[in-house]
Amino acid sequence: MPDLNEELDKLHACVVAAVADRLAAGDPSNDDIRTALQLLKQNQITAQLDKDQAAELKTKMASKLDFSALQGKVVPIKGGESKHRA
Repeated sequence: MPDLNEELDKLHACVVAAVADRLAAGDPSNDDIRTALQLLKQNQITAQLDKDQAAELKTKMASKLDFSALQGKVVPIKGGESKHRA
């Protein structure tokens, strides 16, 4: 009787290779991408930005999330007021 763990390892490797091939072929479907993300998550594969990349990303995001143009245009809701006016 074949070793079940060995068979599962082979199956896992085949599935990962098939998904990787579909992604590498170009123009993957949303299902291909979802499958790849699910495989990564289930296998606890994560990535982290290094400090320089994180600082660069924060700078780019800060420029995209600049709400200073709305200063004075947005009226805050006071504690007792309803959000919806009838």
